[in-house]
Amino acid sequence: MAWHYEHFFLSVFIIIALLATLMVIYTSIKKVAHDTFDLFPFSVYTGWVSVATIADISYYLTYINWDSFGLTSLTWTIVLLIATTILAFVFAGKNRDWCYPLVFVWSFIGIGIRNSAAYPVVTDISYILAAIIFIVSITIFIKNRRN
Repeated sequence: MAWHYEHFFLSVFIIIALLATLMVIYTSIKKVAHDTFDLFPFSVYTGWVSVATIADISYYLTYINWDSFGLTSLTWTIVLLIATTILAFVFAGKNRDWCYPLVFVWSFIGIGIRNSAAYPVVTDISYILAAIIFIVSITIFIKNRRN
């Protein structure tokens, strides 16, 4: 509702609270004996909310005409893509979770498609990062199967 009524600042806090709640649930499940399928829906949802949180904050900063540390919107987009990729790597590696980063792959492909006409460099970078994240995800999956 906050987003619908253009209360973007409030929506940032709501989505951060949702992400924090999901992290508590995710961590609780990881602490007890669990099957991959027990964690799967929380991995995917946590991934989605992670991406949505970054998008929501980014939109809010654009809405208030934040100057992006003086960077162009193109440069800032690339910085966010790289930072988001690092987030996916750190979370996936720390938790040995191959599902979480797959959401980033899907969202990066969407970013690439959305920007293909106006910003081909964003498209290229988002596709490259999606491929790298996918490889990391498959690598974690294979390592988990061996253990």
